[in-house]
Parts: sequence; C-alpha cells; structure tokens
Amino acid sequence: MSDTLEQSIIINEGYYTLLQVEQLAWKKLVNGSVKKKNGFRTMCVGTIGEDGSTSQRIVVNRKVDEENKTIFFHTDNRSRKMDDLQKDNRISLLFYDARQRIQIVVKARAILHTDDGLARDRWKSTSPQARLGYMTIEAPNTKSTMPTLGYDKKFSEIKPTDDESNAFQKNFTVIACNVYELEFLYLDYSGNRKANFYYKDNVLTDCFWAVP
Repeated sequence: MSDTLEQSIIINEGYYTLLQVEQLAWKKLVNGSVKKKNGFRTMCVGTIGEDGSTSQRIVVNRKVDEENKTIFFHTDNRSRKMDDLQKDNRISLLFYDARQRIQIVVKARAILHTDDGLARDRWKSTSPQARLGYMTIEAPNTKSTMPTLGYDKKFSEIKPTDDESNAFQKNFTVIACNVYELEFLYLDYSGNRKANFYYKDNVLTDCFWAVP
C-alpha cells in the first residue's frame, strides 16, 4: 500500500486523505444548506449563558459559505440565544447524519445581522410559513397559562400575507458563524475515524488525524 493510502481513510468505498476529508466536510455542510431532506439540514446550536451555563437548540442550516468558512442560520432576536451571543459570541454547531454515519462539530464566533442588507435579503427569501416563527406577540419562552402558538390563531389555518408578516420583520436576525475549528468523525463498524481542522482568518492553519 502506498504512503497516500496508508494516510487515508475509506468512506463509502472511497479513499480520503486528511485534506480531502476537510473538503468533504464542507461539501456535506453546503449540501445540507440547499437540500431539505439532507441529514445536515439541521444542527444543534450551543451557546454560553451569562451565568456560565450552556444552552442547546435545533436550528436550520440556511447557508454555507465555504470560501469564507461561515455558516448561517436565522433566529428571533428576542430569543435567549440572542441574549447569550450578545454577551459571548462563541458558538458551537453539531451536525449528525445517521445514514451517512458522519458527525461534524464546529466551533465559531457569531456575527449578528439585524435590520441590515443581509437580514433584509434573507427575510425576503423566507416563505410565509417560515415567518410565523417571528410573528409571536410575546418573546420566545415567555410564560403562558396554557398551550399557545404565540401568534394570532387564524394563522394556524391561513398563511399570513406579506403585509401581515412584514410587520414582524424587526424580530428577525441572521446569525453568521465564522468557523475557527471543525471536527470530523466517521462512524464505522470496523473502526471510527476522526480528524480536526483549525482556521484563522478563514484559512486552514492546522489539521491532524485524532483518536476517535
């Protein structure tokens, strides 16, 4: 076996060197942002609270800019994760696709876009159904005496018009996660494989195989 193969891993019958694994990871993330049924379409987002506690939640992978090593998702700017990120912009993203047996963990710093060109463009591209998440009268996690949708009950039966939903655009924020560390894990019955990658100013500066 050549040195190249000895320093490679097999994924779906293909050989991947360390740098090819890094390229594969970003390809998977990009695919997740554009294919609705892809396993990397959703991710678990972790933030750090003011008291040092951590919080996690599932969000949608909206866009991936591979060149600038940035991953985007949307949020209500009245949410707790928004409060967390305004105090500490460190954020972690966990992706897992059981079918592909691949886990990707990302560490990043978040940049918040509210009422700017990016936020306005992304709002225009959202569907009326997706906008319902930003149309709650009270902020997310506000205490309620009964189960509640949070928004006008009529919208559970009819979609809001542009005018009706645009009144809530002020609650919409795009979060851009600038990646500085990426961890790739491939799960296989013959033995798991892991690789770590580190970035500075959007450039890969270090990488190595690691014990799973």
